[in-house]
Amino acid sequence: MSRLNKRALAMTHATIQAGVDSAVTIAARTPGLLSQGFNPTVENARETQRMIAEKIDAVCEGAAAAQFAWASLLVKATFGGIRSPNDFSLGLADVAEAAVRPARRTVRANAKRLTAAPKIG
Repeated sequence: MSRLNKRALAMTHATIQAGVDSAVTIAARTPGLLSQGFNPTVENARETQRMIAEKIDAVCEGAAAAQFAWASLLVKATFGGIRSPNDFSLGLADVAEAAVRPARRTVRANAKRLTAAPKIG
């Protein structure tokens, strides 16, 4: 199996895990979000603020990481480090992975914190 195929499988597994973690997190947070309108509590308000702040942090961190990975790919291409389409594809995978890594990490941490969800695989 080629490096690109292995990388694609690893990214697929990580995306599936993030999807499961997202579903678990949404299921854990929904009752608190719905009750905010009827019975606001400090705990639910704090969780709502945390949810919004985490999303903003993950987006900013992911955008910065993607820009750094893209710049790294361009420097590598400039100095002859990319010799094949496969190398270029792996470089693009690095950019994509850098962009989503902060969101995956945040989603996984939330799933663990809110429900102690087990990791797949």
